[in-house]
Amino acid sequence: MEARKHTILLVDDDDALNYLHQRLLDISKFGNPVVTLENGKDALDAFLEMSKSLNEKDLVTVFLDINMPVMDGWEFLKELKKMEHLLNFKHQIFMLSSSINPDDIEKAEDDSLVTKYISKPLSLGLLEEIKKDNMFL
Repeated sequence: MEARKHTILLVDDDDALNYLHQRLLDISKFGNPVVTLENGKDALDAFLEMSKSLNEKDLVTVFLDINMPVMDGWEFLKELKKMEHLLNFKHQIFMLSSSINPDDIEKAEDDSLVTKYISKPLSLGLLEEIKKDNMFL
């Protein structure tokens, strides 16, 4: 029986935080591979590409920033809803942002695609909590 794949997408244009988050994800053995993308458009393209090699047992976890160039986190979610029927793998999205705007937090919590809103930065404790609380992991 083939092992389930668990791919992580870090979608953020902040190189320093991406480096930190990638190291934390590697240390915590949260998933593998960890792919870093700089905007929502690249993430949508990655989703379509992954549909060619992943299946219904596989999981993609996305840590999605809100404010990015080209396509922000909200635009990504809007476009993902349009193409979700094309995906053949499970996915979960954590909105990972430095925004403390209550409107952003409420909007994320109300979005059916967002599993949870998380304030930057990630930590090992938070990743362990997500693993413990998450039915997919």
